[in-house]
Parts: sequence; structure tokens; C-alpha cells
Amino acid sequence: MKNIRHHFIAVLLLLTAFGSQAQAQGSKVAMILSTDNPQVAGMALHMAWGMKRMSGANVTVVLGAGSVKFALKKGDSPMFSPKKKNLRALIQDVLDQGAKVYVCGLCAYAQKVGQDDLVKGVNIQSGDVIMPLLADPGVKVISF
Repeated sequence: MKNIRHHFIAVLLLLTAFGSQAQAQGSKVAMILSTDNPQVAGMALHMAWGMKRMSGANVTVVLGAGSVKFALKKGDSPMFSPKKKNLRALIQDVLDQGAKVYVCGLCAYAQKVGQDDLVKGVNIQSGDVIMPLLADPGVKVISF
């Protein structure tokens, strides 16, 4: 729980730091999730939704490693208790705001996950798409 609070405080500080500037500057944010902890992933997805909705930032969420399972259209979807929503619903909220949600291609391959296994709107992307995004000096990268 203490770790979740630290992540939450850090993200709130980040949002405060670029909040009003994001819209004016067309801010870009890449949020990388590799955690399999549903509460940490839920907080990250909620923050991605908020950055897109409240600041107009261009947000891309990349799900890798343990987070890939949260984008599966079948099976259990853990609850993010503060919002009383499951993670599949939070991913849909992020997509509905116009953010992009990708699954790391290598992670999908390693976990035998195909495009048809994923929630509509979530796309498997290779390093050819993800790496330039992360290397772009104009993109704020946040990792969970």
C-alpha cells in the first residue's frame, strides 16, 4: 500500500507540473505498465485517462510483461477498488478518451497472446512503433 501511495503522489506531482502547459504545448506522454499488480496498474490507467481528459495530452499506454493480461477480452479482470471498476473497463475508459493502448509485441509473443485475444482498440505493436516513441525527447515517459 505504501508503494501505491508513493506512485500516486509522484504522478499527482507530475500532473501538477505540466497540467496547464500540456494543452498549449501538445504534450506527449508514454505510460509504460509492466506490473502485474492490479492496484498499481489501475492507478496508472486512471492517471492516463486523467491526463488525456483534463490536459488534452497525447497519451499512449504500453502494456508489457505482467500488464498484458489486463487487456485480454476473456477471463477475470481484477477490480481497481478506488474507482470500483475492473481493469478492462479502465482500459476502455482510456481508449474512449482517445488515448492509444498498445501491447508490447515481444511480450505478447512470449505470453502467446494474439491480436484476437485483446480488447477492441488495444493493438499489439512492435519495437518499430514503441521505441521511437520512447526515444523522442518531446515525450514524457512514466513507468509503472
